Formats: sequence, structure tokens, C-alpha cells
Amino acid sequence: MLAEIHAHLKSTLTVPLWSQIEVAEDIDAVADLAGQLDNGSLVIAPFRELASENPLTTGGFRQRVAIQFLAGVVIRHYGDFLGEARALQFDTYLRGLESALAGWEPPSAISPCQLVSGESSPVTKGVSIYVQTWQTARFLTGA
Repeated sequence: MLAEIHAHLKSTLTVPLWSQIEVAEDIDAVADLAGQLDNGSLVIAPFRELASENPLTTGGFRQRVAIQFLAGVVIRHYGDFLGEARALQFDTYLRGLESALAGWEPPSAISPCQLVSGESSPVTKGVSIYVQTWQTARFLTGA
């Protein structure tokens, strides 16, 4: 499903505002990679799966699995002691990301994407990343 999300974001988010849209393996890779990316880069990564119980008690198997993924926006701006200039840029990027994802349903999903949470963090001097957690779902089926 991550490939579908990546393709959707690459086709929806426009240059020059968004400089790169990359995929990382996990949250640690996002933090490591962020300091090397250009201003306005977006990094997505898988986060977690949360499974519900199988509701079928008389045979068959169908389990709902919530899929969470991360979307991190990288902002670079130096010479700003408190990070005000970086923090003020987040809104522009986050509204664009939210417009691209909120309510969009990946082809292999059973529910649209919805925002779970978000958090800002400095990465290195002059570089910050704002990471949002998004969620959709799929069914796991069996005999």
C-alpha cells in the first residue's frame, strides 16, 4: 500500500513547493534522512498495523487491519535562533499534504486516509521535520 500512497503523492503534490517525495524504511531512517534533504521534501514511511478481532465465528476469516504510515515534511532555514521561520513554513506544507491525503482511499484499502496525529522535531541545526501519522485500513482474509 505504501507504493500506492507514494505514487499518489508524487502525482498530486506539485513542484516547486515540494522538492522531493521519498520513501524511508522506518522512523529512524526518516530522522537520519531528513538532515540530508532539501527544504520542502516529504518522506513517507510505514509505521504500524493494528489488527481487530476476526468477527466471523462460524467459519471463514476476515480481520480488519488499520495501517498507519508517517509523512514527514522537512524544512530548512538557518540563522533562526528559536526556529520561528521554520515553524511558520509548516502550515503551507501541511495543508497541501492534508489536502492530498484526507479522504483519499488507496486502491487496495477499505477506508479513506485520516489524520491521526502530528509532531514537530528539530533534526540538526537549521533543519526541522514535522511528522504526521496517517491511517487507512485493509482486510486480512483467510479460509
